[in-house]
Formats: sequence, structure tokens, C-alpha cells
Amino acid sequence: MKFFEVVPSDLFSPLASPNRALYADALDVLYTAYRENLKIPEDTLYSMLRSKLEQQLADATFEGEDIDVEELRDISGRARFLIRKLCSKGWFEKERGDDFEEYITVPGYSSRILELFHQLRDDSPIRGYSYVFGTYSTLKVAHESGSVYDKMAAIYGAYDNTQALINLLQMVYHNVRHYFQMQIEMQDVNEVLASHFNNFGQKVVEAYIRPLKIKDSVPKYRVPIQSVLKNWAEDDDLLLAMANAALQDKRGETLDSCRADLLRKIFWIDERYDNIEHDYLDEIDAQVRRYTRAATQKVENLTNRDQNVRGNLNVLLTALSRNHRASDLVDQIQPVFQLYEQSYLSEKSLWYRKRPGKRTKAAPVIIQETPPDADAAAQAAQLLRSEYGRAAIAAYVQGWLGDSDVRYSKDLKIQDDKSYIMSLLAVLASGDPTAKHQIRELDGTFSENGYSIPQMQIIRKEKKK
Repeated sequence: MKFFEVVPSDLFSPLASPNRALYADALDVLYTAYRENLKIPEDTLYSMLRSKLEQQLADATFEGEDIDVEELRDISGRARFLIRKLCSKGWFEKERGDDFEEYITVPGYSSRILELFHQLRDDSPIRGYSYVFGTYSTLKVAHESGSVYDKMAAIYGAYDNTQALINLLQMVYHNVRHYFQMQIEMQDVNEVLASHFNNFGQKVVEAYIRPLKIKDSVPKYRVPIQSVLKNWAEDDDLLLAMANAALQDKRGETLDSCRADLLRKIFWIDERYDNIEHDYLDEIDAQVRRYTRAATQKVENLTNRDQNVRGNLNVLLTALSRNHRASDLVDQIQPVFQLYEQSYLSEKSLWYRKRPGKRTKAAPVIIQETPPDADAAAQAAQLLRSEYGRAAIAAYVQGWLGDSDVRYSKDLKIQDDKSYIMSLLAVLASGDPTAKHQIRELDGTFSENGYSIPQMQIIRKEKKK
């Protein structure tokens, strides 16, 4: 279908007239009324035109326009003329409501063009987009859902998000090229710096490139997206069910065409995420690096070429900064510039990190080993063999058990340090395969005579005959 078969042939004629700036502002007022009202009374549009374009309407001459003398007389008549003019060219239509009032209706082609005009006038970067994360979350939710319709709709949604992402990347790439051309025409250092940090830094880097690296990262979500799509593409029964859902949703004429369309979109998304880093992100990064390097060189060239007082001061201050004790240079320029040396205290002025000295080899230190105390060793061995030896522990446990095969913590009668120590050693000795008892720990603790031991069960391994 041809373009002027969709839109009226005279649609853009007001924007080619001498009063095109006025008509452009009037279309922006029409867009505001369209966004703020579901039903737009003609009187509402008329009031908005009068209040927002009062000065423009007063200054307009309307030479060559088919405006009546009565309409040209005052601002109200000129606002009525704008409404009549835009309506006749197809920007909106009129209809009479049940209350016999005139209402404005905006056709679909007009609403899209008005939206584009508003975006161009606004010139604000897109913020908060999440095409990659939106694709990932849509596919993840649909994959975990049991609904076939959700899976089918998720494929179409992922396809639309991927297309929007590609369009965004293309726009960013060409936008960087646009800043290259703007920089060529700049001949002032401040202008170059303002363009780089304010315009490029905010409208390109912060708005688009930074989110692509952090929030809406392709490498972060690429593998999960491709895994879900591959899983669905390999499931023939699921594909057939999704094709049926797409056919019922009027997304295709036949079942085979719906199935082919789903597979085509799956493969297209998968291929795009395979190549998007190499074909788009790497190219954008290289373009940004070239632009940044060119901006830096532009600033250096403009600064070095500047031969006025500012340029001379820059050369002098650069030379002084390289030599803190350039007394001869200071003496030479002192008659022209009253320069004074200044210093300041910082957090590092009163303290310096101690640097370790160089290690030198010293004479080896001879360590004399003292012979062990024979009496202490003999006393320890005697204690281990007699009072706290294995035989003593076994006898102590036998005394606890007596004629019973099972005893508990409450039956041990912990009265002194020795009995407390024996209870601990009995627990340790129970792990020995040669031990004749077994201890099973229970929940809680048992206290008696100021001593606390775990609740436990002492069991004889061999029953008494």
C-alpha cells in the first residue's frame, strides 16, 4: 500500500506554509489534548489553543491563507481558523455527540505522527527500557506456566522486544556518528566539553550504553533465553499446541503457517542473541572509543592553538606543575604575573607509610633443646596407666553398670572431680572397638552436685551370663 493511500495528500501542507512554526505548535497542543482526554470537545481544544499559543496567534500574519476577515480580527477567530485548517487537511475529524456537542476524533495515522512529532520536540532520551530483561522474564514465566497460550504469546512478545532492542542499538550507533559531525563544526573548547559531558554523556552513555552494560545486559540473560527457546523448538507436541493457540488467536491462516511462523521467530531470536554482541555491542563500543578519542584530541588541539592570555597561562602553569622548585621560572614571570606559592595540609601530610628495609643475612641462631623432665614424664605415665588408664576407666564403668545392662546419667552419682573426669573419659573410650561398653548421647544435660554432663545412655556390649 502506498503512503498517500493511508494518509491524506494534503496532510503536511500546513507544515510547508510560512506559518509552519505556528502549525507545529498547534499540532503539539492537539497531541496534548489527545493524551489528556478520551473525548475531546471542540471547545476544549479551542481553549487550549488560545491559552498556549496566544502570543504566536497575535504575531502571525496568515498571508496567503484562506482566512476570513472576521477570523483574522482577533485571537479567538485565529484559533477557530487553526481548528478549521487542521481539520480540513485531515489531522483530525469532527463528530457530533449525543449531547449535540462537537467532538474531536484523531485517526490512527494522525496519532502516530503526532507521537513522533512530540518525541522529536521533546528530545529526551529513553530511560527505564528493559528489552533484554523483559524477554527473559516473559519466557521464564511462560516456561514455568502450564498454559500453552502463555508460551505462544511469550514467543511473540520476545520477538517484539528483540526487534525493539535491535532498533535501539541501531539508533545509538547512528547517534554517536551524529555527535562526530557536530564535533567537527565546533571551534570552542567549552563548547566541545559541554557537548561531550552534557549532551553525549547524558543522552547517550547514561541513557543507553550504561543500561546495556549493567541492567539490561545481553551476556547476562542470553543463555537462559536461548535455553528456553531451544527447549520449546525441540518439543513437537508443544509446537503443535502453540500453533493451535496462535491459529485461534488469528495470528495465521492455517495451522502449518502458524507453526512455521513460531519456528521462524524462535530461530530469529536465537540467531540475534548469538550475534548481537559482535555485530552491535562491540561496534557501538568501538564507535564510542573513537568519539572519545576524537573529543580529547579536539580539546588538546584547541587548547594548544589558543594564543591568548588563557593559552599562555596554560603553558606556564603546565611548566610549573612539572617542577615544584622552579624558582628561576618564577623569577622570570614575577614582573608580569603576581604568582605566589601556596601549600596545604592533607591527610597524608603528617604521616608517611613506613617502607620496610632491605633484609640482610644474619648469623644463624642456635636453638638449644632442653631435655625433657624425666620425673614429670614418669608421673604422667603413671597417672595414665593407673588412675586414669584404660583399665581404670573400664573398672569405673563396670561399677556404674553393676548387674544392669543399661544405665543413664542420673545413675552415675557424680560427686567429685574424679567421677566427673571419669564420665568424660568413658565417653571418649566408648569409641574404642575393644571397649566393653557403648554410650548413646541423648538430648539435654544432667546436673548434679555442681557438675553438668550430657544426658546419655550407657549400654553393656556383652550381656552378663
